[in-house]
Amino acid sequence: MSHFAQMSKAELVRALEQLEPVLVARDALSATVQDLQRHQIELEMQNRALREAQQALEQSHHRYVDLYDFAPVAYLTLDARACIQELNLTAAELLRQERSRLVGRPFVSFLEGADVGRLLQHVRRCLAEGGAGSLELKLRIAGTRADVRLHTAPFPSGAPQGGQVCRVAMVDITELREAQAKLALSERLASLGTLAAGVAHELNNPLAFIAQCLELARLRVGEGAVGGARGEVQDLLVDAAVGTEQLRTIVRDLHTFARAEEDHRERLDVREVLGRSVRMAQGEIRHRARLVRDEAEVSPVLANEGRLGQVFLNLLVNAARAIQEGRADQNEIRVTTRNEGESVVVEVRDTGQGIPPERMARIFDPFFTTRSEGQGLGLGLSISQSLVSRMGGELTVESELGRGSLFRVRLPAAPAEHASPTPLPPRQPLRRPTRRGRILIVDDEPKLALTLGMLLEDAHEVTRCLKARDALELIRAGPLFDAILCDLMMPEMTGEQLFEAVSATQPEQARRMIFMTGGAFTAGGQDFLAHVKNPRLIKPFRVDELEAMLALIVG
Repeated sequence: MSHFAQMSKAELVRALEQLEPVLVARDALSATVQDLQRHQIELEMQNRALREAQQALEQSHHRYVDLYDFAPVAYLTLDARACIQELNLTAAELLRQERSRLVGRPFVSFLEGADVGRLLQHVRRCLAEGGAGSLELKLRIAGTRADVRLHTAPFPSGAPQGGQVCRVAMVDITELREAQAKLALSERLASLGTLAAGVAHELNNPLAFIAQCLELARLRVGEGAVGGARGEVQDLLVDAAVGTEQLRTIVRDLHTFARAEEDHRERLDVREVLGRSVRMAQGEIRHRARLVRDEAEVSPVLANEGRLGQVFLNLLVNAARAIQEGRADQNEIRVTTRNEGESVVVEVRDTGQGIPPERMARIFDPFFTTRSEGQGLGLGLSISQSLVSRMGGELTVESELGRGSLFRVRLPAAPAEHASPTPLPPRQPLRRPTRRGRILIVDDEPKLALTLGMLLEDAHEVTRCLKARDALELIRAGPLFDAILCDLMMPEMTGEQLFEAVSATQPEQARRMIFMTGGAFTAGGQDFLAHVKNPRLIKPFRVDELEAMLALIVG
């Protein structure tokens, strides 16, 4: 019997009244559950979309990281102190270190000393002024050198405190610079080839002069010259010495121009460099025009002597070849130097044929030439502009067809040196050795070794060696030599190899070596002379130069 069966009618009515709200609440609860289930489905759909978007974002990020890390260009981010904030794998490979060890490291630690200030100034300007920029630097990486070009731009740092960083794209241009150096050397050698006839003429004149003086001296001595004749012989020998000095100047000019040296810069007077280039170009100029030199005193510049000389020589030869031969009295090549503000200006103006207006835009393009075939490769002006640009200057041209051309080299003046608080002492005469020393001469040229010994043997005890290996045995056997005059380029064993062998066992003797060279023709010889601290004499040298050098070594 059910519970409801025992209830009265009134009790059943009251129970029914109480049951009705429960039924209503149950329907409402069911609807709420349905709404929750619908929201749950919607949330699941949104979560699924978010997961798909996150997955796509991660894939995009991985693709970006791969593109960034394995790009063919090295990328870095530098802060205001030029410290590396991040970099890609290509940059780490270029710097030859693991990426984790490079983050936070100052980038200037990889730079040549002269470039540190330039980079810091460039980064500060990038962050302060904004805008893209570029800069070429020399790096030292694992004991080797590399030339790089930096392309920079400022970007927000993304840090909570704000600020900017310098984003850098770094390109290794070492091979490009080596190719340009070889091209420049080829152009120099080509220029030397075209100037050979003029140089031969310049050399033949003093050679003939010297030969005649010496022949006359020989005849006077053979005739038993006495009294006034003896004085005449002395005068002839003095004249021969003057001619020899002219030859020496020409040879040194050739050596300065032709050497393929490292881009070493020093304070230079452009007038001195210009003078050497003028002497080199005289063979081209003298039959075409009068040379007028209007050279005012100018500030020194920081430049490479050989390369600046190449620029001036190219401009002088171009000016001469713009003028036809045979009318030298009617044409002029004018060379001018002056200061303009903080710049030094050198101008080469000619009265030649001029440059057509349609060719002016291409005058500095490689392999573009206005000359007929066989008259040049069209590289001189292109290389000259590149060299001037790398010295921080500019090369420009003005020309009028039929009236001539003006080439203008503008270089920044070198920073002023700190003035000395006391006046410079007067120039002292060249010193000579004050005591008799033991001198060893090492040279494979018998006549040079003989005559050099004859010059020294009155004041010193002289020993000659024609082979470096024999000299090494003498040095090791002792006693010590006060000075060792050593040729650099010798067969079997070079002066550099002798120096290394002596340094290994007798460093004091190695420090007393003086190297004699007429030009280091090998890359190894050039590098050795660039780094060794020993004194050197450039052949042909004067006796007073030799004595001054010995005074420093012997005492």
